[in-house]
Amino acid sequence: MLRVPERTCVCCRKKNAKSGLLRIVVPEDTPIFDRFKKMQGRGYYLCPDKKCVGNFMDEKKINKFLKRKITALPAWRELLKTEVGASCTQ
Repeated sequence: MLRVPERTCVCCRKKNAKSGLLRIVVPEDTPIFDRFKKMQGRGYYLCPDKKCVGNFMDEKKINKFLKRKITALPAWRELLKTEVGASCTQ
């Protein structure tokens, strides 16, 4: 029997198959959407729904979720919204 890797969403804390979640990597305090889930560095996983992505975009919440200070928030917010928006469901 094949085992499916599971990850936990940093926003809602629900477990889901790794392939069903979005991966964000934060090299040097700038979040990047990891489309192929292969980038080096600490990865954070999000459910592909608008509620979790919206919570992740909140400046106060992102620092709490990632447990680090993100300094380049305004610059990446629109880019991440565009990148992740195509992958989001209701």
